Amino acid sequence: GGGGLSSAPNIRRSIRIECDNSSSVGNGNGNSVGYEKLCDTVDCSNGVCEHDPIRFMKPMLGANFCLQPPGDTPTRKSTFDAILAGCIPVFFEDLSAKLQYSWHLPENEFESFSVTIPKEDVVFRGLKILDVLQRIPRARVRRMREKVLELIPRVVYRKHNSSPGLRTKKDAFDLTIDGTLDKIRTRLQELDFVL
Repeated sequence: GGGGLSSAPNIRRSIRIECDNSSSVGNGNGNSVGYEKLCDTVDCSNGVCEHDPIRFMKPMLGANFCLQPPGDTPTRKSTFDAILAGCIPVFFEDLSAKLQYSWHLPENEFESFSVTIPKEDVVFRGLKILDVLQRIPRARVRRMREKVLELIPRVVYRKHNSSPGLRTKKDAFDLTIDGTLDKIRTRLQELDFVL
């Protein structure tokens, strides 16, 4: 995404600085722990990715983790792009997804498919994102990616005449309708209780 270029402390700036520094050290000092490339940035500022999804999807397809810092708003389209690419989302505040997409991304399972690193720890306490992510055992990373792949039907809209196997799974529309109906039922029950 864009941003992170201001001199004021913010999560995007901290991410850019850490990524630039990790790219400059390369694999020579052992920091990569067997990874070919530690960090990659895709600058989509000024709408350059709008008509070129390959520009941002290709790096996500090859990554284990996709960072999801808040921008102008806490949520990002990139979160859903990352899930579609099988990339584990890394959040920096609960408002980015956990508190907004509970119908599609089950709140009680968040730790099984994502990582949360408090942005204050990164920006003001010097916590290195790469250190946190590299401490996650490869077996757990593999399980998290498998869970991300299981989430894909929950964040896409299924084609009307899709295969029978896909029709058995609830898509984003089904989950939205179910969630809306549950919310209406709850409100009606509350009204019955009040009356």
